[in-house]
Amino acid sequence: MSRYAMCPDCGHRMRRVLDLWGNWDGESYECDYCPSEYDDEEEDDESLDVYDAALIWASNGKDEDYSFGYSEDELEDAL
Repeated sequence: MSRYAMCPDCGHRMRRVLDLWGNWDGESYECDYCPSEYDDEEEDDESLDVYDAALIWASNGKDEDYSFGYSEDELEDAL
């Protein structure tokens, strides 16, 4: 038997999961090869279209912090 925790789904070695303070509880492991339950939350496809982004950008004084990844030209054209 391996001294490392092995993933029950794929068989790869799992890594320890630390809490916010860098401590390990002795039981929390995560597999880097299998999708985690939080992967879907991180890659949520709720992005703004350019027209909505342009309205928000313009209402905030055309501040670059509200460009949502669009260029200034794209936002101007959408207005």
